[in-house]
Order: sequence, then structure tokens, then C-alpha cells
Amino acid sequence: MRIVEWNSQGAFRKKIDHVLSLNPDLLIVPECESETKLSLGVQTPKPNDFLWYGDSPNKGIGIFSYSDYKFELLPAFNPNFRFILPIKVSNKEGAFLLFAIWAMDNKEYPEARYIGQIWLALNFYSSLLSLPTIITGDFNSNKIWDEKERVGNHTDVVNFLSVKNILSTYHEQEGENQGEELHPTFHMYRKKERPYHIDYLFASHQFRRGSSLKLGQYDEWKELSDHVPLIFDTPNPLSDFNIDETFSSLIIKQLKGLNLDTQNRFDDVISKLIEESKSIDEFPVDSETIEERKRITRSIDRLSHIDRMIDKLNKGC
Repeated sequence: MRIVEWNSQGAFRKKIDHVLSLNPDLLIVPECESETKLSLGVQTPKPNDFLWYGDSPNKGIGIFSYSDYKFELLPAFNPNFRFILPIKVSNKEGAFLLFAIWAMDNKEYPEARYIGQIWLALNFYSSLLSLPTIITGDFNSNKIWDEKERVGNHTDVVNFLSVKNILSTYHEQEGENQGEELHPTFHMYRKKERPYHIDYLFASHQFRRGSSLKLGQYDEWKELSDHVPLIFDTPNPLSDFNIDETFSSLIIKQLKGLNLDTQNRFDDVISKLIEESKSIDEFPVDSETIEERKRITRSIDRLSHIDRMIDKLNKGC
């Protein structure tokens, strides 16, 4: 199985032929247009399966299958994390869990922007990470920015995944430390003298055995994007499994993590949120339920903020 991740920096319909020359089985594209804009099968070679998510048809994250793999956005999907998509990827031989990532800004909650957003998402989906998992995309992050104020920094994310035996394939293969990468994935303003390593592919142990990761070369991709592609080849050890977690089950775990003081003070609010999240499980993930999911998770965000304030007050801060 070959997985290619590439932030196309928009206008993907004009660039797809170049990245398809890499012969991906799966292609993950941050800053990708919607299916309507792409005109799949007309301007753009039609994949065997396609999943897209975004706020605007001009720019979101697209996942393409150019093999027999099919996609299912998990019922547990939390749209509060833009854009971190939990996807079941399957064929007749088995399945695995894919997190396709394009880490975004968050003007309403600056501490949860970029890597902070990934940190919160991984904690929310933590119970899923025992499954065969690949996490890839544009993280917009590196250890060199750990000092910036976040709910969780780059090192926190790397350490959290390490406990789950989900490691960066680049760092394991190259033997380099986080923050000391010799090969960049991004050149700011497409300038060779502004290199950074901000795209990653983390994988469970099943995928790392016998695998290899290559990075595209700046000179080949500089006219198309400020990013180069990640090209990951793995022997493809798939197995059957069921994903029992639902949106409500993960919401309940999150709410149970609040301080007892907060739970007691807001018992009625918490009970209502749980009932609302359970009702959403009865419907497929579509545009209507996504808006409801956003509303519920925004309420939980506010509760979590209050929870942190109560915790500080109880500690006399």
C-alpha cells in the first residue's frame, strides 16, 4: 500500500496529474477543493472512492482512493477539530483507522490552534488509538515552537502517541530527533532559504515493519506548492475489527473527565448534552448532524473552560 500526503496549496484540480505520477493507493490532500470544484471524472481523474470535508468548497481536506479501499467517516466524528478526520479505510482484506489532518488556526480559542487542536483531538479519540492507525497530514507544527502557549505542544503530542506505540515514520527511519530534521516538508513563501518540517506520518507498529518513507524534493514541487509530498510504502497488514465508539460515548468520557465540582454545579447542563449527543448517534454524519455536533461540542468547550477556572480557584491560584 502506498499512501501519499501532500498539501497542494490550493487549485488541486490543476496539479493532480503531477501527484498521481507517484502512483498512490491513498492520497490525502490538505487545501483541496470540494468534489464539485474538482469535477471528478471530467477535469480530474476519478478515484474509486473520495471523501472531502471543509468549510468552503474552495478549500478543505480531500482523501482519494486509487485502489479498492473504501472510506467511512466514523460516527464518533467531532467537527470541533478542524480539520482532523477519523476515517475507517477498508477493503475485502481488512481495515485500518486513518486520521487525515490539516491543522488550522482557532481565533476563538488561540491556545487550541494548530498543534493544540491536534492534542485535543487525540485526547478525544484516545480510545480508538489501540486500533491499527495511521495519522498523517499538515500539522503546521514542529518541536522548535514548543514554547508557544498551547493546551498541548508538539512534544506533548509526540509523547502521547509514543505511549500508544504510534511513531513518526520519518524520525524512526532517519534516526533524527524531533526539531532537528535535516529534510524539510515546507518552504515558506516557496523560498529554499525558509525550510521547516511540519508534515508528518505517524503509524502503529503494524505499518512500520518493512515500510519506507520518502519526501518529495523542493526543486520538483516548488512551482506547485510550498509543501512537498510524503510518500509512504507499507506491506499493508490489514485485519478485521469493529469500531464501537460513537459520538455520544466519546462525549460522555469527556464530560466524566471534568472535576466533580464542575459536574455537580452543571449537572442539568451535562445531562442535557449527553441526551442530545445520544440522539445524534441515531442519524448518519451529514451536514445537518454536523451542525448539531458543532453546537454540542462548543457547549462542552465552554464547560471545559469553566472547569479549568474552577480548578484554579480550588487550588487558590
